[in-house]
Amino acid sequence: MEKEYSIGEFAKLTGITERTLRHYDQIGLLKPSEYTEHGHRKYSNASIAQLQKIVVLKFLDLSLAEISEHLKQPEQNFLKTLAVQANMLEEKKEQLETVLQTIARVQSTVSESKAVDPDSLLILIHALKNKEARNQWIDEHATGSVYNKLHAYTAQLELDQEMTVWTSKMKRFIQEGKAPHDSEVLDHVEAMISFMKPMVEPLLDDEARKQLMNNEGSFQEPNPYLFPSAFNEEEEKFMEKVVDELISSKINIDQDES
Repeated sequence: MEKEYSIGEFAKLTGITERTLRHYDQIGLLKPSEYTEHGHRKYSNASIAQLQKIVVLKFLDLSLAEISEHLKQPEQNFLKTLAVQANMLEEKKEQLETVLQTIARVQSTVSESKAVDPDSLLILIHALKNKEARNQWIDEHATGSVYNKLHAYTAQLELDQEMTVWTSKMKRFIQEGKAPHDSEVLDHVEAMISFMKPMVEPLLDDEARKQLMNNEGSFQEPNPYLFPSAFNEEEEKFMEKVVDELISSKINIDQDES
């Protein structure tokens, strides 16, 4: 007589949990060979053979739905299934390598010694994930005016450690309820301007400076998906006030010196 196993025995024999076996039963993937009069599941050697197929197909990364379809059509060309699965796994392998490279880039960009909020890290990862599309957008919009040219360059700075850490600190100032005229806030903005100035100034030839002075040329708004703002609407308004305060303080200093 063919040996029968209770669900507990079958789980112990195969290494598959009872919970998984019940799930397979519920979705029709692996039905017990029979149910006792009290509704208990019984499995047979044929159940072992069926489970072996399921485990192998799952190892090949087929979904449970795909496994179910395959088991219903055992006559289908399995070599073709393997070829399709190999192509899909190659694509997944490339994706995983990209993810690992992105994680490594983020870890090297932002050290644990620097306090960075999770949202800033997610924006950095989003930028790295879409780097190719971002570069294409920049190439298409970098010409035409000095504003587009400046944005094309400064957009690349978003991937810099200094910018990520700076953004996190500014958001922390806002969360702490600091005012736009707070000296720490103004110093922080001025520090970023000082950081960017030597990088941006070489882009400003005489013609570019003339455009800026005369407010000439248009600005192509960046794709909001590819270039998401690190600040929400309320934080953006706060930043505008900070810049206004900084400009005002500079004007007052110049007048005092005069």
